[in-house]
Amino acid sequence: MSTRFEILKNGERVCTSGITGDGVLSVSVMYVKHSGHDSTHVLQIGGLGMFDGSQDRQHHAAWPSPDVAAGDEITIRILPPGEYDQPHGMMGSPRKTIDDPEFGKLNYYINAWDADIVFDSAPFESAHIHLRADDSGPTQHQRELLRELRSRHMQLWPEVLSALVKCHPEIKTSDELSERLVPHVGINMYDDSNSIEIIYSVEGDPESRAYFVTLRDWEIAEVCMAE
Repeated sequence: MSTRFEILKNGERVCTSGITGDGVLSVSVMYVKHSGHDSTHVLQIGGLGMFDGSQDRQHHAAWPSPDVAAGDEITIRILPPGEYDQPHGMMGSPRKTIDDPEFGKLNYYINAWDADIVFDSAPFESAHIHLRADDSGPTQHQRELLRELRSRHMQLWPEVLSALVKCHPEIKTSDELSERLVPHVGINMYDDSNSIEIIYSVEGDPESRAYFVTLRDWEIAEVCMAE
């Protein structure tokens, strides 16, 4: 067993994080401000180590974190080894890492690769890529698909924005949705077809909802909301 952290917000317990054996445990508070968007504070509680159910390798893990704002007091108590709350989500440490000419640094897990990339398509700035491929790396078709998405997204955006407004249960106008969109998207590529799934999120959405738009041959094939 290893050290644990007990995290409190304004004196109330948030969680007790911990790992089993060697690894890393962290707690951080970040301030984020993007041009054209309200500033926000983010509390992150994470770790890298062995957990129940993580089998024979280390996993990245996170614990649920409450919203924080100016005036909140965050307390971290360092505790001796003992029981801790199970992580909210786990991702295995990458089995392989490569530098790809189109995707940049890619991490391989099981039959899939992940990367964080610059995605300069207003109002978005960055994206997390998840693509299905074997351990040899992404296919040339997937590279070409990303390259074309970079050039086409701005053209497709008005139609996508209109579809997202119809999907959102509270927001009624494109202007309001544009102002509240998180400038980071998810992009999923599952095979060598011409289908791409883009995941959008909205700042201040109380249900942490995600909005999935499937493009097929550069047409909107499906729009749905998930919590």
